[in-house]
Amino acid sequence: MKIKVLLLTIISILFFTGCAVSTSKITKEQYYPKIYNSKPNSILVLPAKNTTTSVDATNNFRYTITKPLAEKGYYVFPVHLVDSFFKSENLVEAEQIRNIPVSKLKEIFNPDAILYVDINAWDTGYKVITSNVDVGLSFSLVDANSGEEIWQNNAYAYSFQGLDTGNGLIGLVVSAIATAINTGTDYTKLAYVANVAGTANIPYGKYHSLYGIDAKHILQFTDFASIEDNRLYVNPYFIHGNKKEGDIPLTIRQHAKGYHYFPVDNMNFFNHNGYSNYYVTQEIKGKKYLRNRFFKYENNRPYLLSKNKKVFVYTEIDGTIPFSEDSGKFYFNIDRVVELEELKDK
Repeated sequence: MKIKVLLLTIISILFFTGCAVSTSKITKEQYYPKIYNSKPNSILVLPAKNTTTSVDATNNFRYTITKPLAEKGYYVFPVHLVDSFFKSENLVEAEQIRNIPVSKLKEIFNPDAILYVDINAWDTGYKVITSNVDVGLSFSLVDANSGEEIWQNNAYAYSFQGLDTGNGLIGLVVSAIATAINTGTDYTKLAYVANVAGTANIPYGKYHSLYGIDAKHILQFTDFASIEDNRLYVNPYFIHGNKKEGDIPLTIRQHAKGYHYFPVDNMNFFNHNGYSNYYVTQEIKGKKYLRNRFFKYENNRPYLLSKNKKVFVYTEIDGTIPFSEDSGKFYFNIDRVVELEELKDK
């Protein structure tokens, strides 16, 4: 079954691109240059900004971020102590706290970096004998001395719960009613999986044995863009992301029971999970930024990888990325191209 799903995914990618898939290899230091320059050792995690209608989301994500970051070698300020301080100052709303100037947070806590987390998707789905919860997070790590963003990432995770139908029709009906009342999802587990996914590629901190060594570790990514005539041509999926899910082909996601995450660069999985709008608004230091989920950002400028190049594209003032069409092919206008070191497998 797993082999069949893998083949379907590969075939789908080939179908969308219309050609063989190329890859870019990039060191972690090339991918995340600012955090390697900043070298933060301690991180202050602020309350997550919840842009969804779920009241269960905020605390679960914040209280499960400490372990993944600590395992990456960072000192994380104890969340309960940080919260106690804010409460003593009558600061209880996440938005109030996140609007505190970086310089003031530096003065109070003296962290090396501050982590802002936005919860921008929380979708619950019910079927007769199953239920699922899909979540989307955006991370932004800011240098506490300069106020500059030094690392950012998106994370997506989901829970899938199958119900017990071993008791025949009556059991099925009871299970269906139970599903309608409660998804059966442990939000703490789901939050932890999402946070692990979001911090998976963050460079190691001072308290990890691979600190500094991982700068030369090679990351490999599928290229969904190509440079032609000073244009960046992309997989149609980038454009289709602004359409309704029913307007574009879907790849069947393997619904294994439990808690899982899926990468944003697996476009077929990403679309199938219901994220039909690929833009997300992220609020950092009291300012709002509109960002596209498929792009990486450096100095708040969006780029894609193509044959070991960072290709930065033009954006509108509001953060949207304009595109054009030429003979059925979609492209973005290129702002600048940064050549990366050519890497070979050792």
